[in-house]
Amino acid sequence: MDLTLAPILTSLFLTFLFSFFISSLLFSRVSIKHINKKMEKDGVYPPSWDQGIGASASVYVFAILFNKYRIKNKLFDARFIAKHARTIDKVIAAIYFTSVAGMIICLCIITLFKSLT
Repeated sequence: MDLTLAPILTSLFLTFLFSFFISSLLFSRVSIKHINKKMEKDGVYPPSWDQGIGASASVYVFAILFNKYRIKNKLFDARFIAKHARTIDKVIAAIYFTSVAGMIICLCIITLFKSLT
C-alpha cells in the first residue's frame, strides 16, 4: 500500500469504527426502545427472534431510511417502524448506516491494496 494512503485509510476506518460504536449504542438504547414502545401501543410487538442481542437493529435502520423495506414479512412487521421514528432516530440511523458502509469501504480498499503488493 502506498505509504501516504495508509494513515488516511487507518484514521478513516477508526473514525467510522468509533462512530459505529456510539451510534449503535444510541440507536439500541434510545431509538429502538422508543419505537418498540410506540409499536406495542399499536399492537405490533418486537421481533421474537431478537432476544436482546441487537440483531434487529439493521432491520430498523433499513426500515427508517428506505421505503422499500417498510413491509410486513415472515420475520417482522416493519411497516410501523418509520411511522414512529422521530427526527433524532432518523439521524442516528443515518449515522449508523454511514458508519457501517464507511468501514466496509475502507476495509475493501485496504484489502485491495494489500493484494496488489
